[in-house]
Amino acid sequence: VEDHSRDFTQERTLEATFEIPAANCVITGAIDLLLREDANGRILDAAIVDFKAMEGGEEPEENVELDWTDLSLQVQLYARAAEQVLGENAKTGSVHLLRDNQRIEVPITNTAVDAALSNIEWAVQGILAADFPMRPHEEKCSKCDFSMICPKQPQAFTSQRSQPAPLHLPGGSEVMVRAFSQYTS
Repeated sequence: VEDHSRDFTQERTLEATFEIPAANCVITGAIDLLLREDANGRILDAAIVDFKAMEGGEEPEENVELDWTDLSLQVQLYARAAEQVLGENAKTGSVHLLRDNQRIEVPITNTAVDAALSNIEWAVQGILAADFPMRPHEEKCSKCDFSMICPKQPQAFTSQRSQPAPLHLPGGSEVMVRAFSQYTS
C-alpha cells in the first residue's frame, strides 16, 4: 500500500464487471481495479491492476508457484474487456502480489491481447467439437483429481485445428498453452 498508495487516493473503479463476446462464447468477469488520471491527479489512461493474495518472492517472474500463464491471460482479457465494454483503452496491466507488495507488469499490447483471446476461442472450439484429448504431463497430472484412475495415454487432437498463438508473459517470454507446452508424447 505504501509503494502504490496513489492508486487508492485517485478516482477509480474497484470492481467493474464485464461480458465480452468471443467466437461461440461470452467471457465474463470483474476487473479488480481500473485507474484513469488527468493533470489534476485523476487517472485518465486505464491501468489494469489485478490484486492477488499471493507472494512473489525474490524473483516473482521466475517463481514456479505463480502460474504466469493464467495470471497473464486474465490481465490480458481484462484489457480487452476495458477496451470493448468499458470504453477505456488500457495502457498498462499488472498483477499486484499483496503478500510482499510487488507489482509485476503483464504485456497488454494488441498482439498479446489478441493471442489471449485466440487461445480462449481455440479452447472453446475444441470443447464444442468434443476434441479435448488426453495430453499427460507430470506437472499437470500431479495436480489432477483424476490422476489415480487416469491411464495417462497421450492422444492426438481429432480436428485439424491449427495451434493458437503463444501467450505473452511478463519479462517478454512467450509460452504455448499447456496442451502443447506441457505434453509428453
